[in-house]
Amino acid sequence: MKKHGAVAAGHDVTARAAADVLEAGGNAFDAVTAAIWTACVAEPVLASLGGGGFVMTRPAGKPPRLYDFFVETPLAKRPREELEFESRFATFAGGVTQEFHGGYGSVAAPGVVAGIFKLHDDLGSLPMAMLAEPAITAARDGIRLDAFQRYVMGIVTPLLAFSKDSRAVFGALEHQDEDRFELPDEGSILCQADMADSIEYLLRTGSDGFYHGDLGHALVTECREYGGYLTGADLAAYRVLVRDPLLIAGRNGRFVLNPPPASGGVLVGFGLKLAREIELGAFGSARHLEAISRILHATGLARSEHGASPTILADEFCEAYRSMIGERPLSQNGTTHISVVDGDGNLAAATISNGSCSGRMVPGTGIMLNNMLGEADLSPDGFHHWPCGVRMTSMMTPALYLAANGDAIALGSGGSNRIRSTMLQVMLNIDAYDMTLHGAVAAPRLHVEDSLLSVEPGFDGSLLDGLSLEDQQRWDAEDMFFGGVHAAKVSGDGTKFNAVGDARRNGHQVVITDL
Repeated sequence: MKKHGAVAAGHDVTARAAADVLEAGGNAFDAVTAAIWTACVAEPVLASLGGGGFVMTRPAGKPPRLYDFFVETPLAKRPREELEFESRFATFAGGVTQEFHGGYGSVAAPGVVAGIFKLHDDLGSLPMAMLAEPAITAARDGIRLDAFQRYVMGIVTPLLAFSKDSRAVFGALEHQDEDRFELPDEGSILCQADMADSIEYLLRTGSDGFYHGDLGHALVTECREYGGYLTGADLAAYRVLVRDPLLIAGRNGRFVLNPPPASGGVLVGFGLKLAREIELGAFGSARHLEAISRILHATGLARSEHGASPTILADEFCEAYRSMIGERPLSQNGTTHISVVDGDGNLAAATISNGSCSGRMVPGTGIMLNNMLGEADLSPDGFHHWPCGVRMTSMMTPALYLAANGDAIALGSGGSNRIRSTMLQVMLNIDAYDMTLHGAVAAPRLHVEDSLLSVEPGFDGSLLDGLSLEDQQRWDAEDMFFGGVHAAKVSGDGTKFNAVGDARRNGHQVVITDL
């Protein structure tokens, strides 16, 4: 029997996979599982079975729980001279470049496959084969390369060109070498037959096929021979962790956030606590701009001085930073998100990432591996200085908003370091400014990094001139730099649904009702 609900995601094929599952009678957790499988095909730079992520869940009538299947550092290190760990420069809009690192030496222990099966075992209701079918079909028949995915692939072209296997999947021509690599044009059909075979293998073997079976053995062999850290012990030791989320009171509801060791939820919660007792002013007013920019700046300072320790959520700590913000006269990588709600009151918010991709694939599988060990944001002490055998931190913040009137929203964003500012502002738009879901997501945003204020168009320039943060970068158009919140909402009585896919990151939404 068809399940009413709503879906928001970063690709129309991803969103449609989830919606089809709801229409087939599956619950929100079935739908988000189907969407994760499919995102790994339709959004191959942003999502991968070789990456990691989180799903925030709220089964109807039960407390929220966070499924943590983010990547884990290897159990042991090897000499650096043996590692394949190579620098590549990605180019963003406007010619801005950023250094990334690829190769087997950048690969952390993946968690997506374990996460998919654990979520399904605990909360799913339909057979896994049914949930994976949209991804298998998309991989065999091919996905039409849309403008956004082609743009994202263009940014990380040097990593997609890194290996023969990757060039064979993502290259426009056969037998390209790294120096002559070209991507297919927008509108081209991207087929991934090896990926389809891998998903079918996992349906037969379950997650054991990745962590103990043929896929895992192939990955470990490549790492051993060509300069990676991962061993059979790393894969065998991997576990999905189910955590209690952070709960932060808002003005008109509660925020449910990703807990430590992820950093995003703590930092967003810190900002929300600062904002709760501060006069924010009307949206877009001088007071609003000053308050939000100062809150984002304070969040960045707290991160730099104290990391993402939950101690920053203590009332006394927040009060010290709130005093710094003051009430005085006026004078802060590759990731995708899926949100699903259903008519029974089940909520699921999934954020998954492959870093910027390592350029290395498990040979013959179509599975691109993450490069989390080569991401500067995740290695604050420098590359190769991470502690062994620990869950890596992440800015990803899949979240829920539970309104006092019973309405509930699942939401999250991509955007690397900007996730904290993006989620903070959208949540305040919903809770403090009582915006509609569309208005909250579409409203212009700020970001503060160190003392640089980045600003989307839509705010009064003369008010921006008067802000205390004088070092400003004013953008000419909204951009994926400022995140991309995909959100789905269900009313308290389970009869009304809404969903918004953020245009900044190719958002798509589907609402399933009788109308």
